[in-house]
Amino acid sequence: MKGPLDPNLPRRCKLALVAIAFAALPSAFAQSPAGGQALAQADAATPDFAMSAQQQPFRSVADEFMAAATAGDATKSARMLSPTIVAKTGTEGVERFLTGEVLPFFSQFKGVGSSITVSRTADVTGFVFYMYMVSKTDELRPFVIYVIEEGGAKVVANVLVDHFVETRHCARVGARWKCPDFS
Repeated sequence: MKGPLDPNLPRRCKLALVAIAFAALPSAFAQSPAGGQALAQADAATPDFAMSAQQQPFRSVADEFMAAATAGDATKSARMLSPTIVAKTGTEGVERFLTGEVLPFFSQFKGVGSSITVSRTADVTGFVFYMYMVSKTDELRPFVIYVIEEGGAKVVANVLVDHFVETRHCARVGARWKCPDFS
């Protein structure tokens, strides 16, 4: 038997999903909107090319999640989420989060902007992708996707839509882009 709906559940759901966001470490790889690359290392022992190779399987999961969300496929999007986060948040909370925030955001998706910054996650194996969506009206909208390894699988741990992170996203300043300094 279900009890009365907790009015704070959407907020708690979002907070549970955001909890992993605070575990991110400084970025180790960035690509500017102009197509050039600005490299910096979060861990001097890890060469840039190694990080780039390591992030690719995680980026593939982020791309697959974006495709599912763009198609409006809430079922596939939910299956790609961290089972741990889903268990803590509850399926109803996840459904509200996806249908209330994530799917409406990606329904306007035309493509990924050329500004992508990537950082490792702390305490878990994974990467955080700071990106811009190019909307159907050619508007740039910032978002963040956390992809981690959990139980041997790569899963989406968090999605922050219309969320600009000053120290990770490049920003438009006048006629130019200003990207974070990772030195």
